[in-house]
Amino acid sequence: MEPGALAWLGLGWWSIGTAVHWASAALARAPRRTTAAAHHTAADFTVVAPMAGAGDASEAYVQSLQRLAQAGVEVLICVATADDDAVLPTKAIWPEAPILVGSGDTFNPKMNNVRKGLEAARRDVVALCDAGILVSPDELCRAAAPLSTKVGLVLALKAAEDPQTLAAEIERAYIDGHQARFLLAADRLGIAVASGGVTLLTNDTLQRIGNWRGFNRWIADDYSVVRSVRELGLSTQLGEVMPRLPLGARPWSAVWRRQVRWARTRLRLPVWPLVLWEPAIGCTVTGAVGAAALLASGVTPGLVVVALLAHLLVWLAGEKWFMAGRRLSFGWSAAGAALVREVLAPALAVCAIGGRRIPWRGTDLGGEWRSRGKSASRTSL
Repeated sequence: MEPGALAWLGLGWWSIGTAVHWASAALARAPRRTTAAAHHTAADFTVVAPMAGAGDASEAYVQSLQRLAQAGVEVLICVATADDDAVLPTKAIWPEAPILVGSGDTFNPKMNNVRKGLEAARRDVVALCDAGILVSPDELCRAAAPLSTKVGLVLALKAAEDPQTLAAEIERAYIDGHQARFLLAADRLGIAVASGGVTLLTNDTLQRIGNWRGFNRWIADDYSVVRSVRELGLSTQLGEVMPRLPLGARPWSAVWRRQVRWARTRLRLPVWPLVLWEPAIGCTVTGAVGAAALLASGVTPGLVVVALLAHLLVWLAGEKWFMAGRRLSFGWSAAGAALVREVLAPALAVCAIGGRRIPWRGTDLGGEWRSRGKSASRTSL
């Protein structure tokens, strides 16, 4: 190729990446029109809340579950063993807490834990809640509003807040500014998306997908349940309610391991190209390609630096615009964390591709899936 063609190719790549960034912000920032809540009382709901370890039994989370129960929600806290470290702090805060004990024997430790809760759920709507998420009875009702004869499942994405360390701030940038933005944008385009948070479906739909088995067909339970519900001929969608997830003080090692784990998990799902696509159109790669294109075009280095600074400001402006639409805070610390996240995007992809282990709660989920999960998935189909 002639240098001119290379320059145009680089500028095109830069333009496409920036356009995708702003398009995702535009699609994701505006909530859908709200619908009247079909399930308008707390008594309609069962909340299944898995815990594993004292870290899952924070005071704010246990008190949130207690308030749900006091409002009339059937709350079922699940632990794998009676001596789990989550039991004592939960009982100290909520002595009458309904704790179910027991574990299944599949490749997925999380589903082994929540199986008993899903089987015991008796209310019309079942909500599987990730540990630490704070949700009120009103938010639960509004989140479940889209459930109908056509919409079989609603996923309420978590909104991270209250980061007390730099690592936690960076994790918030992953959860709010990146994952939520792309997932909400894809959902607006009618693409089936899956993520953790609060998973809501009717008890009838839960039974039709085989109860807990519908969550256990692929390596990721959220992806599994979305596929299972869609195969019934029902649609799935993201809710407009974003329950809060206080982050507190988180160490960098835990934050990075979690991001690598999620990326490696996606590599084992049909959405695996996203692990490569996202950094390719991210701020770092598009900016570097654009700068190289400008240099190849004969632009002076000083002007290239100015262009890169403008690129960063435009990128941050797009993210702030999205966050404002969702009423999520985006100050100077959040902007700095977003830039760190973008700089690390290529390294995250390399780490994800460079290993097969998916360590989670003391288990190599990747190894368990290779040895046990695939055969179980084929059997359930």
